[in-house]
Amino acid sequence: MSSQVNGRPPGPGGTVKDREIATEQRYVDTAYARLEEMRADAQAMIREGYRQSLAGTKSSLVDRDAMVHQAALRVQALDVADDGLVFGRLDLTSREIRYIGRVGVRTSEHDSLVIDWRAPAAEDFYRATPEDPRGVVRRRVLHSRGHTVVDLEDDLLDPEASDGMTVVGDGAFLASLARTREGAMRDIVATIQREQDEVIRAPADGTVLVRGAPGTGKTAVALHRVAYLLFRHRRRFGSRGVLVVGPNRRFTAYIERVLPSLGEGSATLRSLGDLVDGATATVHDTPRLARAKGAETMVTVLRRAVADHAPGAPDELRVVFKGVVIALDRARLDRIRNEVHRRSRGSVNAARGRAAEMLLDALWHRFGEVGGPEAAEAEEGAEAGLWNAILAADGLASLDDEPARGHGGGNGDPKRAQFDARVREQRAFTDFLVAWWPIRRPLDVLRSLGEPARLRRAAGRDVDRADVDPLAASWAGDAPLSYQDVALLDEIDALLGSPPRPSRRRRAPSEDDPFVVDGVNILTGEEVVDETWEPEMQELTTSIERLERSRRVDDGVVEERPEYAHLVVDEAQDLSPMQWRMLGRRGRQASWTIVEDPAQSAWEDLAAARRAMEAALGGERPSSRSRRRGRKAPPPRARHEYELTTNYRNSTEIAAVSARVLARALPDAKPARAVRASGIEPVVRVVPESGLGSAARAAVEELLGQVEGTIGLIVPLSLEESGGQASLFDGPATAWDAADRDRLGAGLPERVQVLDVLEAKGLEFDAAVIVAPETVAAQSPRGLRVLYVAVSRATQRLTVLTADPRWKDALITG
Repeated sequence: MSSQVNGRPPGPGGTVKDREIATEQRYVDTAYARLEEMRADAQAMIREGYRQSLAGTKSSLVDRDAMVHQAALRVQALDVADDGLVFGRLDLTSREIRYIGRVGVRTSEHDSLVIDWRAPAAEDFYRATPEDPRGVVRRRVLHSRGHTVVDLEDDLLDPEASDGMTVVGDGAFLASLARTREGAMRDIVATIQREQDEVIRAPADGTVLVRGAPGTGKTAVALHRVAYLLFRHRRRFGSRGVLVVGPNRRFTAYIERVLPSLGEGSATLRSLGDLVDGATATVHDTPRLARAKGAETMVTVLRRAVADHAPGAPDELRVVFKGVVIALDRARLDRIRNEVHRRSRGSVNAARGRAAEMLLDALWHRFGEVGGPEAAEAEEGAEAGLWNAILAADGLASLDDEPARGHGGGNGDPKRAQFDARVREQRAFTDFLVAWWPIRRPLDVLRSLGEPARLRRAAGRDVDRADVDPLAASWAGDAPLSYQDVALLDEIDALLGSPPRPSRRRRAPSEDDPFVVDGVNILTGEEVVDETWEPEMQELTTSIERLERSRRVDDGVVEERPEYAHLVVDEAQDLSPMQWRMLGRRGRQASWTIVEDPAQSAWEDLAAARRAMEAALGGERPSSRSRRRGRKAPPPRARHEYELTTNYRNSTEIAAVSARVLARALPDAKPARAVRASGIEPVVRVVPESGLGSAARAAVEELLGQVEGTIGLIVPLSLEESGGQASLFDGPATAWDAADRDRLGAGLPERVQVLDVLEAKGLEFDAAVIVAPETVAAQSPRGLRVLYVAVSRATQRLTVLTADPRWKDALITG
């Protein structure tokens, strides 16, 4: 039989736990010594790579870059593992002992000292349970600070095989749940539970869909899955990269340390507000505006906006050919523009050449309509007759007809070729073309919709007329970009496409070409390289360097939109159809990990969002018309669905409050099962509306003395149209804004965060103060679901402040 101990002193040697810690410390010291040798070997490989480059050949430079890159990655992984290298031990029925850690460590003879947590041999550390021990007698979790083991907890999984084995502590898992939270998420590599491990090690192909209520560890599981996939399938996922998408920048800042702590720094971490280079969302739309902007009907609206007359574009084109004035009015120009857009299957920005050709066609047709050929022929005949008379008086032969230039154009018609050449040379034509068909940026198009008349033309019947003016106001001038706006910018970018690429064909030198200004052909928009160009060596870049560049949003480097090998989407239940289209463009050939809780959804049209999600996961191009052309839809990809049912975050007391809110929002929904009781009941206080602000500060100051970790002060959204907005300070009710938030948080410690209910999604705190639940519930049709999220953020203590006594009863008794 084993002996269960909790620190009782057995004799002069200290407690049993002390002796067990000392034993583990000796082993950990051995592992760290070997880790230092491995780090020295990697540094030596870097030096050897640079030494080989001294050969001076091209191949030696390539060898250097490859060797140094791989060695640098190795050094980075070993450095990350330096803190808490060994965190687990398995004692098996076969008498084998396995130590589990952040990276694998082997002796110089290749014997295993530490097994990487992602390796198959470590799987039993997470999968073994008392019901299914999988050959494990004891699972031990080591808690370290730096290189020092400070505590340990044991789980006895097979008592019959323990044979006097010492078991220390009350169990590692429950001990981990009560720990203090910091300002950022930490990895859970030492306490992953079986249902979580099944998700982490799910097949790499297709889509993994993870559902779970607040506190079930969905986000942590998704991040650990990324580390697992990069470890097991490095070549596949490391080459094209992994993209992790969160709901907002506060959330991504919260989770940014998890993957590096697991030894994986190659994944790209973005929020929905900064997925488009050069654009950053800073605000949330009101529910009504978000509903309008996120609807898939915006695709049609934006397509019309891109095809519309550009702001400042001229309304008339006038050229002169052989004394005849030829003009195209606004109606004809609009028909030409629409025809160019209809014919352009690729980039709008690259279609300036096609636009020029169609303008020439229209001008030639108009030239014929105004009797231009007859007038030009008469003028040419009179001019030729005059010159022939002068030449005849001097005894010279008559002039031959002027040879037509550009015999290759005009469909073989020399007169048309001459017409095209003469018109192209005219400054009036080239200036008109640049202004009429400009190379446009997505933000320019979106800002142009800030003009209500232009937006009405683009909206047609696809936007409620009552929404037109508010939408226009949200895009006018320097209005801040919202999270939904970023998805619209991506859609516009897909419609506009990239500007024409530089041409590498041999051509006449640009200085002899009148249509080339500063190296750009003003007719086509192409960058022109003259015939003196010769190929030259370019710097070798690695895939990691290109991924690093893709993470830098505002570095001024314009590159193609990246596509990734794997996408992780957190809080997926809140995504609008337009946001799913944005993500779909980045993962057409990718596998996916989707994390969601339908009960938390703040998006109203769930059916439309689900259709957009299925299109994105299936790899269907968002702008594809293949179905209308009769092409077969792509075959469905494999899908693996999991549901996490255990609430590891909330105490049972806090979970009871969130369950009451859930019952109001979704009566048929089933909450996750909380496993930890704290004995601390949530506090719900009724406060006069005018005193909510002062009461919130007082509640925070009280909690500062009760918890050592983070405190979240969660307030309603700032909504101009929310007439029920509670007053957060003494005086008349006002909409919540950034200044109010700063005022409320002034002078409070850094471990206190003031944030609105949407920013709180995905975060957790040791304690939380919820202000005005009645306002949160009334701010949108999904307000109760948003409130459900807010009250489930705390791990230890929850305080709710309300001006409505009915809410106290609802939260305490249901």
